[in-house]
Amino acid sequence: MTWRVLTTPASEPDFQALTAQDRASVVEDLFTWVEHGPPRSGPRLVRGAVLFDDPLPWGYTLSYFVSEADRYLAVVRLRRSSAA
Repeated sequence: MTWRVLTTPASEPDFQALTAQDRASVVEDLFTWVEHGPPRSGPRLVRGAVLFDDPLPWGYTLSYFVSEADRYLAVVRLRRSSAA
């Protein structure tokens, strides 16, 4: 079963601020999640929804929520990791 990856209006400025190379890297990373779903690291409760924060290998952290029933993840934020 495949997963869908969606962006939210809140994440659009984050993606627009990326260089073309960084944007290609995030697409490549997210493509690996399509088959098995996201890793779901760093869960936290925000306004009744569980958000996950996963570091990407190239120095950014992706925040997203998951719908298990509909098999999608929705990107809420993409920000530079503090360790990067």
